Amino acid sequence: MESKKIDFEDLLNNLRVLNQIGAAILSEHTIEQITETVYHHVNQLMDAYSFAIGIYNPASGFFEYVGARENDKLMPPFSIYAHNSDRFSGWVFANKKEILINDFESEYHLYLPKSITALQGLEPASLMYVPILLHQEIIGILSVRTPHKDAYNAQSLEILKILAVFIGKAIENSRTIRSNIQPLPKSYYLDPLSARELEVLGLLYRGFSNKAIAENLFISSSTVKTHTLNIYQKLEVANRTQAIVKAKGYGLIT
Repeated sequence: MESKKIDFEDLLNNLRVLNQIGAAILSEHTIEQITETVYHHVNQLMDAYSFAIGIYNPASGFFEYVGARENDKLMPPFSIYAHNSDRFSGWVFANKKEILINDFESEYHLYLPKSITALQGLEPASLMYVPILLHQEIIGILSVRTPHKDAYNAQSLEILKILAVFIGKAIENSRTIRSNIQPLPKSYYLDPLSARELEVLGLLYRGFSNKAIAENLFISSSTVKTHTLNIYQKLEVANRTQAIVKAKGYGLIT
């Protein structure tokens, strides 16, 4: 009876973490943000020593990876041809199915004609790959890897599949937001917001008072007021609310 109780508690904890991840990434708007957010949660659920999200680019035929992480370190951007049958990503793309391996040396042949080496990072002992689908079409691929054998099970795979659903929705949301962004007027480029003004604008959007902005940025309240007036002038608005609405329309804040 005790083991069943522990399993039930584990299940509830997994569901709680999954819901936290889903809620967090639905407000993210870049793959880097989504990847970072998921990475810092997913290790509560499984051994995600290496975690990556590849976005399929139909124009080039490549999965493009940006923001991949391994052992809490950011990996350089890389890409993998989605139609390469010698790579796990190619198998996933062709079959629209997931991969689970717990002993690379003895199981790779179930998916690939020959052994391969990693394009980035470690040589894994265990790995999982899951397609990210949107309207039944692959828009990306999600993977976790670790140097440890026997790291994953059926439950791990189901968790990753649920994460792929959340990530697919987050990507769809980000594309919708980008498609609704208005082009900046030509006059803006003559006198754009400075880096500091963008920082102030971001804090205005988050509801910070002038005093709170000053404390957050270690500047005086009068300097905050000056930056705020500059923002109003450059965006051609009269107050904070108008500035936020216009900046969101232009994609300056998300």
